[in-house]
Amino acid sequence: MKIDYRRQLEKAARQMILIHRASTLIKLILRTILRNIKVTHAGLLIYDKRRDEYVARISRGHSGLRIPPGFVKVKRNNPLIRYFTDEKLKFPKESILWEKTTSLLKSVKVKKAPELKKFLEEVKYTLSLYQAKACIPGFFRDDLIGILFLGEKKNKKRFLEEELGFLAVLASDVVMALKNAWLIEDLNQQVEINKRLFLQTVAALASSIEAKDKYTRGHTDRVVKHSLAIAYNLKKHRKVKNWDVFVENLKVAALLHDIGKIGIPEEILNKNAPLSEEERKVIETHSSIGANILNHIEEFHDALLGVKHHHERYDGSGYPSKLKGNQIPLIASIIALADAFDAMIMDRPYRKGFPPQEAIKEIERNRGRQFAPVVVDAFLESQKKIIDLAI
Repeated sequence: MKIDYRRQLEKAARQMILIHRASTLIKLILRTILRNIKVTHAGLLIYDKRRDEYVARISRGHSGLRIPPGFVKVKRNNPLIRYFTDEKLKFPKESILWEKTTSLLKSVKVKKAPELKKFLEEVKYTLSLYQAKACIPGFFRDDLIGILFLGEKKNKKRFLEEELGFLAVLASDVVMALKNAWLIEDLNQQVEINKRLFLQTVAALASSIEAKDKYTRGHTDRVVKHSLAIAYNLKKHRKVKNWDVFVENLKVAALLHDIGKIGIPEEILNKNAPLSEEERKVIETHSSIGANILNHIEEFHDALLGVKHHHERYDGSGYPSKLKGNQIPLIASIIALADAFDAMIMDRPYRKGFPPQEAIKEIERNRGRQFAPVVVDAFLESQKKIIDLAI
């Protein structure tokens, strides 16, 4: 059955566009080669700019002919690399074929050039190490990005011109796809680095709050822990859009829910007695102050809702906006309960903290009044797991 190589190339190109992971892309290419060329094995040497060498990332074929990923590492002065990159060597750069290399070694011209003969012998020896009958280069501009190497054809015949043409175009497509995949991987890596720096900054801000309010040492970490526990139990019963993003914003909001206390006088924060009505009104401004602080930072846009509204109450009697029921963002409802629970069980100079079971009962009593019912249910489920583990 005759293979339509043009159709196979178009199919491979369409698939490559959709793949943004280099390792997955390479597997696809090697499967395409094995399916169409019917060789015993195929592999790919790829340039690693960090090591300045070529590495066999993946190779596929019979079990006895597989090369473990990363096992083969090739320096720039390797004969295969020099064959394609050394401008002084006037060989055809489209491919290296075992048969042609053997023929060249027998030619009169090569026999009279000892250095050239030695080089070709090194090329042939290197091919034999990889059990390769053909090597096809992949260039990006003038840079050699990779080399496809192929084992013997299963029918023992030579590679046809149309097969070599197919491989040459495929190698070119692979290089472009790999460059795109690497670019996306680099961008994703940078995003992860920025995310870590961002969260470290958030943690530093959270620490600055606790340094000012001596009664809330450890409070922030506990609110984060309770909030995440509620969220994970809530996920079982309620579909949340963009779950990973929601959890990330919840963590940031829980860490920064009291950031506005930076703007509250320390004599009020650290007062050893119950607050007066006037002092309570000052304290109640901290959620709005926190929202104003974060409002100018784009990365905090979604987390800001949790910071601003974590003192709203389900019955509409909270602050700062008197939101009611489902008007309250879910992220704020979760933090509101986590914050209240931790505040109940914390000791203060003017009162002893509630025992956890008493605080849990108080939250149950305020289901549908202070706290969103769905959040209370998720909280109770998370607490039951803790109790069960303790037993």
